[in-house]
Amino acid sequence: MNTRKIKLALTVGLLNKEGENNVLNAIKELMLDFKEVGAYIGWQLTRKSPINPTHVHRTYAVRFENCTLNVNLVSNPNTKNQFVQGFDFR
Repeated sequence: MNTRKIKLALTVGLLNKEGENNVLNAIKELMLDFKEVGAYIGWQLTRKSPINPTHVHRTYAVRFENCTLNVNLVSNPNTKNQFVQGFDFR
């Protein structure tokens, strides 16, 4: 699996989908374009911590058959905005 190619395509794809309401769904759709990751299994919240009264940092494990993508999100529960802070393969 060429993780560099997938990371680059995922970064560009997320930039193009700016304003998407559900970032995890956008990531799932973009990852399914790569046959080598396998089928989508699900996602799991692995960490949640408040940054300040209006923002929350969450880490999700997005699982596929052949890999797991850890996604760090910063979100504002009041406005429902989500921003990807980073991601990495495991």
